[in-house]
Amino acid sequence: MPDSQATAVFRIAQESLTNVARHSGASHVMLTLSASDASFDLQIRDDGCGFHINAASAKRRHSYGLLGMTERARLIGAELSIESSPGTGTAVSLHIPLLDVVR
Repeated sequence: MPDSQATAVFRIAQESLTNVARHSGASHVMLTLSASDASFDLQIRDDGCGFHINAASAKRRHSYGLLGMTERARLIGAELSIESSPGTGTAVSLHIPLLDVVR
């Protein structure tokens, strides 16, 4: 994985975990990394309070973290998914197709 992708993965994970600590009230959080020759996946799930994604997106001044994660994913050709609703916790999933690199 190129350094630019690795840095983006780190920053997205960092922002996700910061959001868990600041906003979720979660008792548990699980971070899962998986990789194959074709892709790299990051998933972070918590059992916190959850939130309305559409409402957070509408309040841009409060959701720069979400906006930044989305932009970082876009810049590295990754797919970012954020699933949440009040009372259900939040799941952040990042899928990065890996390019064939001559080793």
